[in-house]
Amino acid sequence: KVIEIENNICNIEYFGIIKKVRNDFYDLKIGDYVYAQGGFVIQKIPEEEARETLKIWEEFFYKLKEVDLRVTYPSKDLYKIANRIRQEYHDNSCCIHGIIEFSNYCRNNCLYCGLRKDNKKLKRYRMEPDEIINLAFYAINKLNFKALVFQSGEDLYYDIDKLSYIVKRIMEGSPCLLILSIGEREIEIFKRLYELGARAILLRFETSNKKVYEKMRPGHKLEDRVNLIRELKGIGYLIMTGFLIGLPGEEEGDILNNLALTNELGAEMFSFGPFIPHPDTPLKDFLPPPMEKVLDTIAQARILYPNSKILVTTAMQTLDKKDGLKKGLLAGANSLMINLTPKEYAYLYEIYPNRDGVGEDINQKIKEIIALLHELGRAPADIGL
Repeated sequence: KVIEIENNICNIEYFGIIKKVRNDFYDLKIGDYVYAQGGFVIQKIPEEEARETLKIWEEFFYKLKEVDLRVTYPSKDLYKIANRIRQEYHDNSCCIHGIIEFSNYCRNNCLYCGLRKDNKKLKRYRMEPDEIINLAFYAINKLNFKALVFQSGEDLYYDIDKLSYIVKRIMEGSPCLLILSIGEREIEIFKRLYELGARAILLRFETSNKKVYEKMRPGHKLEDRVNLIRELKGIGYLIMTGFLIGLPGEEEGDILNNLALTNELGAEMFSFGPFIPHPDTPLKDFLPPPMEKVLDTIAQARILYPNSKILVTTAMQTLDKKDGLKKGLLAGANSLMINLTPKEYAYLYEIYPNRDGVGEDINQKIKEIIALLHELGRAPADIGL
């Protein structure tokens, strides 16, 4: 419920908790009810619908908080400390994003990625704009997602006209927190998509080690990537960024430097996951980092930057298909993504092999994740700035 408005910043009340959100799209007044995601008002809803939803949630919300306070990681003090800090700063909220991987074409040749242009074994695909839009409408209206990531390789087939058409249709038809993950494109494209309603960017810098970066991404410079992320934040985008853990050549101190750069870039969400070698890349003979190193990184991020949202990546779930998500959430993370890419395409978006969740029924996957969140006492909600 909106309780205070100053320019485009609103204070909203959610079970006694006051959150600040930004309103870029609606004519609001005090007393209105809204859906908010990632710090943005994404829908204005009728009071009757809002009260009914809040009534359903109220008893469950407080039960989940009680469970959250009881559940901890069984073995390591570092993770328990990080989890307590997460509780203190974020309560039991856990943001859930859907992700649509709409093309596996890429013009780049990154050594670690299965989508690299020199991987001739990979069957390529592209979803047409209307196919992407219809899937987004299904995710928003039928599966009740409020935040969607639209991800691809760096595919120039999707020019400013196609991308504008996709964003405009989605934001006019079924508004959501629309997150772009399309690599490095001209800044004018990003400005145009922001004007049409896109509000967040997922773009990792991969490593803060300049030498490793330029080896892993031939023909690219770290400063160009970092400068683009800064420009995107200047436009107004929420920034989701981070790095790969365990890249070949990683040096002592790189993890802490990576975390510091993520924070320095003003990341709304920290996104980091383990390097997993792909058999059709130059790094096929290297090993992924141990799970403990990934969990330590999550815990360090939570302790050093307590206000941050921290993602449990699919790669982490791939390292430990049984408990990767649970371990990450108990080590201090408070965000996750569910893959909504149609099965016939998801198998082909092979940035690394044996990705977790590929081929699973979406509705069943959602049920499993919601059940896990309830087991841990987490509420699937992400509201304030």
